[in-house]
Amino acid sequence: MHILVIDDEEYVRLVLAQAIREEGCEVTTAAQGQEGLDRLASGPFDCVVSDLRMPGIDGRAVLRWVKDHQPDVDVMILTGHSDVKDAVEAIKEGAWDFLVKDTPFDGTVIKAAITKLRTVRTLRRENIAARLGGFAHTREQIVQGQSPAWQKLMAQAAQVAPANAPVLIQGETGSGKEVVARTLHAQSRRAAGPFLAVNCGAVSRELLESELFGHEKGSFTGATAAKPGLIAAAEGGTLFLDEVGEMPGPMQVSLLRFLDRKEYRPVGSTRTLQADVRVIGATNGNLQELVHHGRFRDDLLYRINTVTLRVPSLRERPEDIPRLAEYFLATVRIPGTTPRSFAPEAIARLVSYAWPGNIRELRNVIERVILMNPSVPHQPLSLEDITQVLPQPTAGTDASHQTSLSMAEMEQVHILRVLEAHHGNKTHAAKALQLDYKTLLTKLKKYELAP
Repeated sequence: MHILVIDDEEYVRLVLAQAIREEGCEVTTAAQGQEGLDRLASGPFDCVVSDLRMPGIDGRAVLRWVKDHQPDVDVMILTGHSDVKDAVEAIKEGAWDFLVKDTPFDGTVIKAAITKLRTVRTLRRENIAARLGGFAHTREQIVQGQSPAWQKLMAQAAQVAPANAPVLIQGETGSGKEVVARTLHAQSRRAAGPFLAVNCGAVSRELLESELFGHEKGSFTGATAAKPGLIAAAEGGTLFLDEVGEMPGPMQVSLLRFLDRKEYRPVGSTRTLQADVRVIGATNGNLQELVHHGRFRDDLLYRINTVTLRVPSLRERPEDIPRLAEYFLATVRIPGTTPRSFAPEAIARLVSYAWPGNIRELRNVIERVILMNPSVPHQPLSLEDITQVLPQPTAGTDASHQTSLSMAEMEQVHILRVLEAHHGNKTHAAKALQLDYKTLLTKLKKYELAP
């Protein structure tokens, strides 16, 4: 932790600084309240230890400023025996603790307080991360494929997982990029820390910076209180940036700075903060092509793809389809109904299908077949049951042609299929595709598809 000590007595400052350094913390000192506020406004601190009574700006004024401008910083109030009542009032105003200056003052009290504060701040970060989905697990994560393509990917992931270098994961929509990212996190030295994910294409450009870096109170309309961002919440863990190619230009500059220096600034703040977070990016497109068109910074591309992992499409790992299908059949079963199975010809049809939507589409198909075919004891799902829920190829596009399409073309075909299945209703199509509505509109515009 980085701790700021504010006290007008030089001896107290020296004793506290020595004790704090012995606890393995970084320390900065200030001789009076205004100097302390100036240091707070310009640098990152985890905690402030302030004397209660000082000329000019006293400890209560420091506390009020911190609560208004930097609520993530904890404040300890230093007080003499006669001022304990005032210190208790400071606790009611938001101080984390108060420390009594015994005579002679040797700084012992600060060591115990630092130990306790470390534990509290760790638990607080974990709670924030949990509220933001930091410990959720995808359903597909526990289903490991047996195909050579998947096994090769898992071997590569195991090699790079222990490092802290950024990783770029490439793969088609629905192929399991987040599953790979969570696997990297689980096999890394950061496994005990949070894993947080954000879809850069699903958050508006105006809010993405605040979502990642946090913001100060009053930094924009509606910012009624300061809020930590995903980077702060992911401290000691992993941040997964899905659809990183959708990140707007100004945000790319901020992300590059963070990757280079581990530094960032909350929206509306002059403070430069630091965080120990590993960044994993993912894309279903060609970032090099985006660089060529001026939509993605080349220096960010070089920085974020220190290691690149390619997730095979489901078409490249047909051996895994039966196992995945059986797993989804068990997990999406309606409670209280009889467990189902597949007839051999039904499994063969699933294996032969092109799966432009990959694992996500497979799960949706299994869910639809369950809903449309009530449970019949001892009767497996037939070829007819599967065929009636599989999307039909777009006119002029047969299954053999699908395998020669590019990734982008395959996505276009799949989007059109789902739109047709929902009679052009984009809201229902977005839900079926498991896309944010705005993301679907962006893709329709990108591919120049008719409204």
